[in-house]
Amino acid sequence: MRTLARAVCLSFALAAGAAAAQARSPSLPTPDNPGLRGSATIRTATVIERRSLPPQLRVQVDSAIAQTSPDDLQQLRQSIETIPAATKALQARGMNSAAIIAVTLDEDGALTLIAEESI
Repeated sequence: MRTLARAVCLSFALAAGAAAAQARSPSLPTPDNPGLRGSATIRTATVIERRSLPPQLRVQVDSAIAQTSPDDLQQLRQSIETIPAATKALQARGMNSAAIIAVTLDEDGALTLIAEESI
């Protein structure tokens, strides 16, 4: 569970720029509020492709992914599959959780999923 929390925290911190681009302030997880597993209600889910991120944020996301183990990333993707709004948003784009490389959840319940376009 600690590795999942670390992967989610890392993803949340680096994906915060995507949420900011949507004019929302992200709520970064803490040990007491580990992100997706927290008590926040997910009201909306949006998929953003990595290539649409500003170059500076893409570098940060790439750096985080390089430091994230495949097992941590798989656990994150499995968590995403349990969220109906996330699954629906991915299906609307013709994607599934295998495309997700980072996520963020803001205090208003807006989940942002960052997808790798080549998957």
